[in-house]
Amino acid sequence: MNTTMPLYTSLPPDNKYETVFEQTFLQGKVHIALRPLSLPDDWPIIGKWLQHAFGRRFSSITHLPDKYLRETLAIMLQCDFAQPFVGLINEQPAFLVEICDGDKQCDALEGGAHLFEPGDHTMRLILSHTVIHTRYWGESALFSSLTYFFTHQQVKRVVWQLHEKDTFYINLANQSGITYNKPKTADFDYAQSFDAGSFDCAQDRPIQVYLYLRENFTRFLAIYQRTMQKLP
Repeated sequence: MNTTMPLYTSLPPDNKYETVFEQTFLQGKVHIALRPLSLPDDWPIIGKWLQHAFGRRFSSITHLPDKYLRETLAIMLQCDFAQPFVGLINEQPAFLVEICDGDKQCDALEGGAHLFEPGDHTMRLILSHTVIHTRYWGESALFSSLTYFFTHQQVKRVVWQLHEKDTFYINLANQSGITYNKPKTADFDYAQSFDAGSFDCAQDRPIQVYLYLRENFTRFLAIYQRTMQKLP
């Protein structure tokens, strides 16, 4: 399922929205649905995810004001160059994924780590505790998000910038078909990765950059789905 709604659509933050994309994994055992964020309904859940994510990354920040986070998400919903989506796994809210036009660079903290080209769009993925600790759910969340983004023709590459402290996400990226500092293989080289160096001046932490290419990812996903079908 993929609706005709453009990827970047200005939306009222307080409205409820229908599903825009669906995908299944593991022979239908894992069902993913994406829909635009609805702040009043989703905030009690995603607010906890965001606080945990930022607290882990920045040791000097124990708690960000809810008002700041809500306003940031409201601005993203209403603008025409970014969009936050809630991901549901088996009908339960499970992750938040944001996408932004690379020319706009929504997150100033992550600016400078990658020289954006036309067709580049930056992604941020925040998984719930349950997803992080459930086998294959992290991969399913990542792959479904990328699949949806690539259904939009303006998206040529998706850029995922990860801080050094994002260890789970770095492991997810490295284990999910990416060849990093290894000989490339025809089947699984669907993304490029490199160490961008210390661009986060406030924390002086290196940033790992992953570039997902539309054509390579499409080929990889077909192989991945066939492989997963063989699991008991």
